[in-house]
Amino acid sequence: MAMPNEEMDSQTGLELPRLGQTARLFGRALVLRCPNCGGGPVMKNWFAMRVRCGRCGIRLERGEHDYFTGSMLVNYIVAGLLLLVALAVTLIVTWPNVPWTVLQIGGPIAIVIAIVGLFPFSKLIWLAFDLMLRPVTPEELEWHRTETTEWSSERSAPPDP
Repeated sequence: MAMPNEEMDSQTGLELPRLGQTARLFGRALVLRCPNCGGGPVMKNWFAMRVRCGRCGIRLERGEHDYFTGSMLVNYIVAGLLLLVALAVTLIVTWPNVPWTVLQIGGPIAIVIAIVGLFPFSKLIWLAFDLMLRPVTPEELEWHRTETTEWSSERSAPPDP
C-alpha cells in the first residue's frame, strides 16, 4: 500500500493483454466512458477530465506525475495520421490538379481542430492502453479512491532513527 504523500506505483508488472479485454478497454474509451469500469462520469467538459471516475473511483491520470504526456503523444499521432490520410485521399482524388493552396492553408487548421477534437479520447485511450498493460489491483484502486491529492511526485522520507 502506498504511503501518505506518495505517488502510487502499479503493483503488477507488465501483462500480455487478452483480445477481449483489450477491445473492452478501448471500446469504453472511444465512447468516453471509464476504461476500467465502463461507467462515469469522467468528463467535466470537453477540455477537462474529472480527477476520478464517478463510478469506480480510479484516477483518470492514475495518480502519476506527468501521466498526461502519454495522452499527448496519442493525440498528436492520431491527429497526424488523420491529416496524412486526408492528404493522400485529396492527392489521389484531385490529381493532377491538386489544390495546393487549400492544402497549405487547410492542413494546419485541420490539425489544430483534430488535436482539440481528439483531446478527451486521447486521455481515455492512454488510460485504456495503460490498464491493458498494467491492470489495476484492488489495493491500487483503494488508493485511487482514498488519496486526497491529485498526484504527488514526492516520496515520503523514511522516519528518523
